[in-house]
Amino acid sequence: MEDETIMSNDNTIQFDQMVVHPHLIVLYPQNQFAQIPLERGTIVLGRGQDADIRFEDELVSRRHCALSFDGGSVTVEDLGSTNGTFVDGNFVHKQILDSDNRLQIGKMVLKVAYKDPSEEAFSRELYEAATKDPLTGILNRQAFAERSAGELVYARRNDTFINIVMIDIDNFKQVNDTWGHQCGDLVLKEIARLLSDEKRDSDLLARYGGEEFLLLMNGITPEDAKKRAEKLRSTIERHIFSWMDTRIPVTISLGISSRKGADVSQIADLIAESDKLLYVAKGNGKNQVVS
Repeated sequence: MEDETIMSNDNTIQFDQMVVHPHLIVLYPQNQFAQIPLERGTIVLGRGQDADIRFEDELVSRRHCALSFDGGSVTVEDLGSTNGTFVDGNFVHKQILDSDNRLQIGKMVLKVAYKDPSEEAFSRELYEAATKDPLTGILNRQAFAERSAGELVYARRNDTFINIVMIDIDNFKQVNDTWGHQCGDLVLKEIARLLSDEKRDSDLLARYGGEEFLLLMNGITPEDAKKRAEKLRSTIERHIFSWMDTRIPVTISLGISSRKGADVSQIADLIAESDKLLYVAKGNGKNQVVS
């Protein structure tokens, strides 16, 4: 028998006998994690003193967007913000939010969740599990897409370059075929660790799929981005990968796409460009950087 939905006369929704309340959950940055109950009516999110919920993020406008709860659903409406309001990476003017949506203003990633007040606090560990690649521990593809939207906003506002690096392990199929998939997994985890150690704290690193990784570097010139990419290539080439006391030869190829923020319509365009340049690197002999 399906649960019966009943509207109560306060700020709650009842599913049979369970009463749930809408909460605004701050997912990212992780050090600002919070869950904020939403009352019936409208609240303003922004950076200004007159905002109902304030966020200390330079990319958030003083009055950025409004959340309205009518007792049945929560709607977000952009208030003419400088850098826009995004839902699942798409600019919106006004949209109803469900529990699967990710709301982004500036670099903040938020969601609306309906919660039983007797439940335990929303777990950051659950969010991390949903955003990280289970093998390597770095961001997964979806989380990269969500967070890169904020990086694009930053690049547009500050008129800086945004650099996307597509990284592929050379001859990875041969590693799996020769030494087995356990060895391949070890190589993937070790490369993810090395890339994480070399990247800046502000860079975004994700496993894009299979043996491919994505790196976003914001606020540096294409020349500096290529130098950093070359350092990554050299680090992998010099590192000793071993399996069962056997050294495994491992190198990477990298393609870099760089553009000023104002010239980028969406991150997917830069990813596609970097992917094409990666194939050029592969065709030219591998173990190299092409920009």
